[in-house]
Amino acid sequence: MSVIITIVLLAVNFGISWFNANTVGRIWSESKQIGGGARVLAVAGYVMAIAGFTMVYSVIIIAIIAALGNAGGYFTPEQLQLLIGLSSDLTYVLIVLAVIPTGIIIWINSLISFWKHKSLRSGGIAAWNSFAMVSNVISASRNLPSAFGRIFSSLKNQRGNGAIILLALVVVACAVLGGYFTASAIVKKADRKYDLFSKVGMGKLASA
Repeated sequence: MSVIITIVLLAVNFGISWFNANTVGRIWSESKQIGGGARVLAVAGYVMAIAGFTMVYSVIIIAIIAALGNAGGYFTPEQLQLLIGLSSDLTYVLIVLAVIPTGIIIWINSLISFWKHKSLRSGGIAAWNSFAMVSNVISASRNLPSAFGRIFSSLKNQRGNGAIILLALVVVACAVLGGYFTASAIVKKADRKYDLFSKVGMGKLASA
């Protein structure tokens, strides 16, 4: 049952991240031209999408390593526990450090949008972003110190576990790169499809 719940949560997180990346792609080129707050918001959404995909890929990679480690006997139980724990903690810290600042930017923008437009839609978005922001900050304040503590403890007691620590870093790097390339591909595809400046330019060339 827990496996099914995990798969559903991963699918939901992947869908939300895809939506964020696609939304950013729709305004990516325009935000470059406009600059200022529009550009900051676009970059914040881009980073948020990368973080979301990174979380999904890290869970999948760690699950595969755990399954292979248990089935193949490549690691001792202690080494496998260290690898899974360190990979999870490092990924969590990176995601939190990315999500909190970008979340604040998106949250503030939603409040400004609601103040300007005062519509049901903008109010719902502002309310959801407020809930998500408070929830993320509370979760980070509770879990981030202990995650840092476990990371420092693992790195401090690395005698005989250098290869495991290196493998954990590789796992995190693969998850981050997967998140980056996935988000970038979606952003670029949406940018090509909805690039207003490009379409205007093409229209001028056609009329000429």
